[in-house]
Amino acid sequence: MSDVDNIDDLMSDDKSYALQLQDLEYMIQLREEELMEMKASVVKLSELQSKIDNQLIAFEHLQNIIGNHQQKEIGFLKREASMEEEMLQSIEGESAFYQLQKKLESNEIEINKQMRELKEAVELYHEISDLQKKNTELESALEMANLDNQFLKEELEELRNRNHFQIDNINESQDDTAFEH
Repeated sequence: MSDVDNIDDLMSDDKSYALQLQDLEYMIQLREEELMEMKASVVKLSELQSKIDNQLIAFEHLQNIIGNHQQKEIGFLKREASMEEEMLQSIEGESAFYQLQKKLESNEIEINKQMRELKEAVELYHEISDLQKKNTELESALEMANLDNQFLKEELEELRNRNHFQIDNINESQDDTAFEH
């Protein structure tokens, strides 16, 4: 081989090397771009990780808030149930109160009726008592009148007897004087 052939071979090799070098440089450039993209992705990934961490913290905070609200809601439900129970008891108590009030009113009406009847009975008792006193007085007066009457009858009888005796004596004396005449 000659030098020219050698040069041609070298040139050909040089072109081949230049092409390979160009390919390698292109590949290196692609790799550098990929590396830059990866670095950018890593930065974005870091940013995303930071955002995710922040969102996770916010989510945990929201979970705590939701938990607190759930506990409060449970407390509210318990208080609501308690208040509902109190209201039911209040309604039952009010109903019982109104029933007692009606019963009391009914009892008051009955007591007033019985008081009127008792008052009437007392008035009747007083009337009876007054009538019994008057009856006793009348019986006493009747007895006194009977005694007076009896006494008067006895006096009348005695007077009649005396008058009769006097009349008989007068008649006898008239008869005696008539005989004498």
